[in-house]
Amino acid sequence: MIRTIGIPRGLMAYRDGVLWKDFFEELGFTCVFSPRSDRRILENGTGRAIDETCLPFKMYLGHVMELMGKCDAIFVPRTGGYRTTEKMCTRYEALPDLIRNIFREEQIRILTVSYDWYEKTKEEKVFLELGTELGKTKKEIKKAYARARKKEDAWLKGKEKSQNQLLESKRTKVLMAGHPYVLHDAYMGGELARILEHMGADVLYTDYVNRESALKRSYEFSRVMPWLINREMTGAAMLLKNKVDGIMIVSAYPCGPDALVNDMLIRRLKNVPVLNLTLDAQTGTAGTETRIESFIDIIRYQKAGGYGNQDRR
Repeated sequence: MIRTIGIPRGLMAYRDGVLWKDFFEELGFTCVFSPRSDRRILENGTGRAIDETCLPFKMYLGHVMELMGKCDAIFVPRTGGYRTTEKMCTRYEALPDLIRNIFREEQIRILTVSYDWYEKTKEEKVFLELGTELGKTKKEIKKAYARARKKEDAWLKGKEKSQNQLLESKRTKVLMAGHPYVLHDAYMGGELARILEHMGADVLYTDYVNRESALKRSYEFSRVMPWLINREMTGAAMLLKNKVDGIMIVSAYPCGPDALVNDMLIRRLKNVPVLNLTLDAQTGTAGTETRIESFIDIIRYQKAGGYGNQDRR
């Protein structure tokens, strides 16, 4: 019997984790998140991954390991996307299979649910399937989903409101653009935000922009780009490019979608300083700090009238 559900603090947990947690708790289950990322968790995950695996997936494996023996089942969804032009990375689509295979000797219990764009399903139906798997009635599941959705919507609106207020600040404003599981991971984007804040900058995030607005704007950027997370990121960057002093695009090596999208995005971000950072598993942040420091110097020089004090368009 499942009483305690573990949620690895990685990948889509940084986008949908609030919804997952509230849904399970509304159904009467106890949720356990793995701890915040650190070097040890990354090294543990790296030890179970093949060399070509991306940094966030290596981190995710470490978080799965952190939950072993601490819960009755680990929640690992198969997320394929709801529309043909809003798909997920293929690694998400195979995530439960990958975890089962990598940890086949440990034989961990996985709780999963699947949604793919070609099935033309809806989010509520996905959660109905998940709740049924947990032995709950349709009435209980619908009630839990409605409450969880309401809580996540309120959480997102709170983030949007706080960020909109930050846009009124007179301080240097830097938008961090990237995938939520890179931007908000304590060991990846968390370190970059700390460096920026230490240098006196206010940090904003692309995933704290209204998702529907960002998604709509992304279609002006590209009609054919297939990845939902990159759509939300590019749309948000285009919406805020004239409201911030600089944009830091953050990717994790070797992300295929980012390799294709980020160069296109940089070409569209006119009259605003842009820093493109790719994170890997190497230790130390000295080189990164130097690049960010130079980036902040460029922003301040431009704000002071350098480079002809060009108008942003």
